[in-house]
Amino acid sequence: MTLDPITHDYLALAHGIDRLVPGFIDADVGPPREADRLGDAEPATPLGLLEQARALAGQVAEADYPERRRAYLAAQVAAMVEVCRSLSGEAIDYAAEVRGRFDIEPAHTPEANFDAAIAAIDDALPGSGPIPVRMAAWRERFEVAPEVAMDLLDVIVPEIRRRTLAFVDLPDGEDVAFALVRDQPWSGYNWFLGESRSRVELNTDLPIRANGLTGLVCHEAYPGHHTEHSLKEWHLYRQRGWDEHAVQLISTPQAVISEGIATLAETVVFPAGELHAWQAETLYPRAGITGDPGREARLDAAQRDLRAVNANAALLLHGGGASEDEAVAYIMRYGLRDEADARQSLRFITDPTWRSYVFTYHAGRDLLGRWLDRGAPDQATRLARFRDLLTTQVTPSLVAGWLAAGPDDDGTRQGAGGQDGVEPALDPVSEAPAAIPSPS
Repeated sequence: MTLDPITHDYLALAHGIDRLVPGFIDADVGPPREADRLGDAEPATPLGLLEQARALAGQVAEADYPERRRAYLAAQVAAMVEVCRSLSGEAIDYAAEVRGRFDIEPAHTPEANFDAAIAAIDDALPGSGPIPVRMAAWRERFEVAPEVAMDLLDVIVPEIRRRTLAFVDLPDGEDVAFALVRDQPWSGYNWFLGESRSRVELNTDLPIRANGLTGLVCHEAYPGHHTEHSLKEWHLYRQRGWDEHAVQLISTPQAVISEGIATLAETVVFPAGELHAWQAETLYPRAGITGDPGREARLDAAQRDLRAVNANAALLLHGGGASEDEAVAYIMRYGLRDEADARQSLRFITDPTWRSYVFTYHAGRDLLGRWLDRGAPDQATRLARFRDLLTTQVTPSLVAGWLAAGPDDDGTRQGAGGQDGVEPALDPVSEAPAAIPSPS
């Protein structure tokens, strides 16, 4: 494997950071010997890594790459500079940490937005009495044992994979394996193994609910993380030879795009309320649950507006002077969560790796959702836009630029392909790409 100087330095820097921040590299699909060589290099000091990162930023700025690739690398390296600044002991306030690592503005969501959502939830929930009590009862009716959840996956996975294949081809031999785990700060996690294979773990420390399981699997597998990772591995790394895509990095802008894709995945394959009808008819009977599609749709729509609660709590905790107990109370109040769930969220937003990552979920969804839905597109256009996100290099600033440019710019005019690295606009009514051979 021969790397050009910039991607060599990019991968070397990523491995250097990963030695000081284990887990910074979320996945590495490059040749194992190359990863071993980079990982076995003499450990650099934080200041040494910072110098490397700043030098690499200068190299990227002068690189003779297609504009979109250069912009992608510039955003990634800028985030790595910020990580190295923190490692070097620089004091960086929380908002600046989020901004510097993820290419987004960590805005505080007004509590009035949450109050409006809670009022809508109050109206949609059955019964009367305190909202948290009724919400807990509503959630409990959908809880299933872990072994039942695994059985439900036999229904969910083929359906969402079929719907994904309706608009994008996947590499031959791609596969997702599912496993149950405990003692993790997240509810589900995709471990991308390379060659279009993933292991998705579901955390049984948290209740598994049948009405949320399809969305979780869409997020982690089809057409979410597994689908994106598989397609970018094929199109960008193996086909184009863009070696920066041999690794996936946690605290960088690519995470915002990945989480935006994943949190929107369910809406892409189940448009216009199809999910709740499908669950009631096909999924729930297998678990002995009776669905209420209309009520579920109303509740899901209202609860989406509470996605920013954890991010607000993180802002209060890390920059607003709130104590951990106050952050837990905030999550319980506005997230309608019990204390156990709220403390699990606290664990996430206090973890050094994940504390700023919490913004990637709602910020990614809001940003990419605005682009997917701009101009009230038909489903074919929406799928074409989503396919572009799955297969090309995208940064938050790039998508923000598409939105600012106006309705004539659909964001698909520069992609991953073409002889000069610039791909023609995707045709919203075109057939899916030709079948993708197995990676070798």
